Amino acid sequence: MTTTFTMRMDRKKKKAAEELFNELGLGMSAAINLFITEALSYQGIPFSIRRRATHEREMLAAMKEAKRLTADPKAKRYGNIDELFSDALK
Repeated sequence: MTTTFTMRMDRKKKKAAEELFNELGLGMSAAINLFITEALSYQGIPFSIRRRATHEREMLAAMKEAKRLTADPKAKRYGNIDELFSDALK
């Protein structure tokens, strides 16, 4: 016996998921059924759920700092990479 259920999903995510699943030879219904079957077999979410890795957070912080420094007219500027490394290795 089967049943139908309704879920809400961002339209762009749905389209991207449908394209991905189609490439894998699956429809949306089959992909969701596969996820549920795996979750039941695994007795939990069948993949790791975690916060961003520390290196990703550090990279995002470094990018934010780079943007800030780029906009700061008082920030030290270098004419080439050798000047930068010479200053950094002091």
